[in-house]
Amino acid sequence: MEILAIILLAFAAYLIGCISPSYYLTRYIKHIDIRTVGSRNAGTLNTFRELGPWWALPVLLIDGGKGAIAVALPSLVGLPWWVVYVTASCVILGHNWPVLLKFRGGKGAASLIGICLAFVPLVGMVAAIPGVITIFLSKNGIAGLVAGFATLNILLMAAWIFDLTQLVPEASWRQLLLCLPLTLFVGTIYGISIRGQLLEAIRRRSVKAAFYGS
Repeated sequence: MEILAIILLAFAAYLIGCISPSYYLTRYIKHIDIRTVGSRNAGTLNTFRELGPWWALPVLLIDGGKGAIAVALPSLVGLPWWVVYVTASCVILGHNWPVLLKFRGGKGAASLIGICLAFVPLVGMVAAIPGVITIFLSKNGIAGLVAGFATLNILLMAAWIFDLTQLVPEASWRQLLLCLPLTLFVGTIYGISIRGQLLEAIRRRSVKAAFYGS
């Protein structure tokens, strides 16, 4: 019976992930498919480019909220703690490959932000500081995401190794096991989407070129 409940919850998390505010807002406001303009990504950054900050903000909050809901679902229905690994992964799969949009969605970064803030809130808030500073200095959202997620996973590793319960109550490998693989997964998806740009950046030996326009 528990296995059935986990399967149903995983399916529910996937369907929650399929909700794409970026796609529907741009369809309603500009009558365009966000996946055909800019970076062709149905996410916050592309919405920012096409609709501006006031419409990008609700996209960020909704996509992040999907991740937070995925973290809360197992405890809400009384399932074991480890089921959060399943629901968190499924919500990102739904965001990236939504069945209602013919499996063409976003990259999962905003949902991952919501997952991390819900699962390790203090570390998530601390990691946001270098992320925001990097965005401010570089004027590039992707560079800020790299800085923020790198900081988050380094802090989680330090909390586990040095038992920093001030940062993470009951600090252990569990927190890192959720956040690090999902960070690598989302990072890989981004890397594949801009692989030509990355190869050009390597050829030019330019870190800035790797993030430009992404």
